[in-house]
Amino acid sequence: MFEKISHIEGPSIEREILFSTPFNYFFPDAARSRLCLLPESTDTVAALRELGRVMADPGDTSSQSLDSATPAIYTYFGQFIDHDITARTDRDTDTSFIGRNEPVTQRDPDEVISSLRNGRRPQLDLDSVFGDGPALAGTASPVTITPYSQSQKLYDDHFKLVTFEDSGRRDLPREDNRAAIIPDERNDENLNISQLQFAFLKFFNQVYAEQPNSHSDKQKYIRSRQLVRWAYQYVVVNDYLKTVCDPNVVEETLANGPRYFSSTAGRGDTFMPLEFSAAAFRFGHSMIRPEYQPNASQSPINIMDLLGFAAKDSYFDSGDRQLKQAFEVDWDFYARGGANVQFARKIDTRIAHGLSDLPLGERQVDPILSHLARSNLLRAYNLSIPTGQAVCDAFGVPFLTPEEILNGEEANIKDVIENAYFHHRTPLWYYVLRESAVQKQGECLGEIGSRLVAETIIGLLKQDPNSYLNNQTDPAVKNKAVDVKSGAGGRINELTDILKFADVL
Repeated sequence: MFEKISHIEGPSIEREILFSTPFNYFFPDAARSRLCLLPESTDTVAALRELGRVMADPGDTSSQSLDSATPAIYTYFGQFIDHDITARTDRDTDTSFIGRNEPVTQRDPDEVISSLRNGRRPQLDLDSVFGDGPALAGTASPVTITPYSQSQKLYDDHFKLVTFEDSGRRDLPREDNRAAIIPDERNDENLNISQLQFAFLKFFNQVYAEQPNSHSDKQKYIRSRQLVRWAYQYVVVNDYLKTVCDPNVVEETLANGPRYFSSTAGRGDTFMPLEFSAAAFRFGHSMIRPEYQPNASQSPINIMDLLGFAAKDSYFDSGDRQLKQAFEVDWDFYARGGANVQFARKIDTRIAHGLSDLPLGERQVDPILSHLARSNLLRAYNLSIPTGQAVCDAFGVPFLTPEEILNGEEANIKDVIENAYFHHRTPLWYYVLRESAVQKQGECLGEIGSRLVAETIIGLLKQDPNSYLNNQTDPAVKNKAVDVKSGAGGRINELTDILKFADVL
């Protein structure tokens, strides 16, 4: 249960909370059909490596020509959601490995299902924030992560989440080595996601503060956690999904239920679909900007300098080892409506300059995992993820024609696609990105990308009896919001409402 998890080092027995829930395929028959997969050969692997290489954008980092109309915060909210519901398809395990300087092969789907385990509960229950929850019985201390001392814990003695706030400075609580004391270390791997994690800690504490004084600390904790989960889930569905997906697909899935995922479609067990985790939901990688300006006092910072920031002395006070105020994120530069808002890049087949050389530490010797596009393509191949055309067929959705995949694509990408015959049997991750560019000009996901993402997230919530969708009779669940505070000022309808209530915007 207690295991450290990070993109940089992978899993190791240490201190962070890692669960064990199942993976499966959206379309298991397609995963077992050779005609629905990429051809298994060394030529295919070589072509995937080359495709990943040419997808890396070498262009001007300051160019705004690739910006979408989506505020930059949605890139990192998507990463936050991903860390809340999935783990282990983004790193090497005994089941899936592509970074060991060994030949990359397609694994047997039955072996993948039986041996690969998701390190997160997929119910969108914020286990990446709350961990296992505090000990509520008897006089047990609310410490939830071992082997921390009593001063190093997720919760204080009143069951509020621990944050660092001092003289206007705001940061996650940290150890002496600057490691964040949070359930999932991935939420401290870059400055933007770290500050978003802090916002959710503050959001919970602000909701807690609104609970009746007549309630015990434990009662305040229980109700606050429920309200925060519901508000988060509501925003994921009604703000995030309707921003990054085709809103019509989201509305149709809400109204009529998922067609192929969850108990509403005859899939009784809750699992994380591999087509979602290892391919479709990685569309957010194309939204990453090559640089971000965190606040008015800073110039734009290259994305590579924001990744792994916790290891860089310049970001932290040398005394208390907490983040300097000069580097705190001003969400006015990221969120919808902000006067200085930066925008996510369009969802397309170009990946921001710099993401082909990720900082993975000394343990990483094979360059595959340090190259984001190559890693995505080869991981999906290794896990036997069906092609874009096969998934479209399974959904009953017309797929892009070979001409639509090729025409208008960058010349170097087009050459690789044609030479590998990928315009007829297309890697699912690349297909989702290209579909967005063709059908939606990169502003949101296209048909199959929207269906994979919306069906997964809405299906997970429909299967969870504790989700907001299944608690519509609770007075806090309104028609168009979740109310986290009695009276005025507590209605959460979109992501900016969470930031405002948390007093970080």
